[in-house]
Amino acid sequence: MDFRRIEWLFLVAFIVIDIFLFVAFQRDTTGQTDTTSSRSTDSDTTIIKEMRADNISFKSPSKSSGNGYYISTSNDSSLKTNLTSLSDQTVRYESDGIISATFKTAISGVDTKHPDKTLDTVVNNGSLILNGGEYLYNRQLSSQNTVVYTQRVADGQIYSRHGEIRFSLTNDGSVTGYKQGFLNNVSTLREKTETISERKALIWLYQYNQIPNNTKVVWTKLAYTRYFTLKNSSVYIPTWVIAVKANSGTNAGVLQLKHVNAFTGAILTTDSSVKSVSGTETATE
Repeated sequence: MDFRRIEWLFLVAFIVIDIFLFVAFQRDTTGQTDTTSSRSTDSDTTIIKEMRADNISFKSPSKSSGNGYYISTSNDSSLKTNLTSLSDQTVRYESDGIISATFKTAISGVDTKHPDKTLDTVVNNGSLILNGGEYLYNRQLSSQNTVVYTQRVADGQIYSRHGEIRFSLTNDGSVTGYKQGFLNNVSTLREKTETISERKALIWLYQYNQIPNNTKVVWTKLAYTRYFTLKNSSVYIPTWVIAVKANSGTNAGVLQLKHVNAFTGAILTTDSSVKSVSGTETATE
């Protein structure tokens, strides 16, 4: 029996069902008449006012819909097979496909405010980093002691440790090593599909009680995160990643990442690269 073929049939069926439910959901929530659309807009405006009344601060979110793909990647060991091409470091391949490396000589003189000025050269050096040309410096996910580069795919970036390079940065500006995940054989599964707006994602996150009172929305980003995994492949979808920081309570000052399925509006609670990071604030996009 061709288990690989069966696996892909399940994958296609799952996506078709997902799209069907999304279309049905859109019909139920947005309606098909101008009157219903107007009511929805009025409701959203009311909710935005409620959020501000609850001391939730944020820049005015965009009302425009976006678009994105279902993306498929293979779960192979492409990084592992190329480890011998790396030099000046000790490398370990971990069971989840991530490689962990320690430089034999730390990279010093890194500007902690603009680490990319030094690390761009490192990332694009094939003897130090594998597939470095596929990544871009990500200021949003970086923090005081971690510098993050995210993999580029299709029309966006991966916000998951399986498609990131995370450099360890000391307080004196030295990079001692890194962890890297890489998505191989990236392909789109169908044509672009419309996504919900930034505003709608923010509202639904609030309605699901994922944004507490007295909180600041630091930034938002439409990126790709892992949706589900099969034996030999994984599927990634457009996701609204929303960074919030509580002004009081046990999580005060901690930047937490919330995830909203940009196709359906469902709150995602699995696979993010990290659930929380601590670092400097960056502007909402």
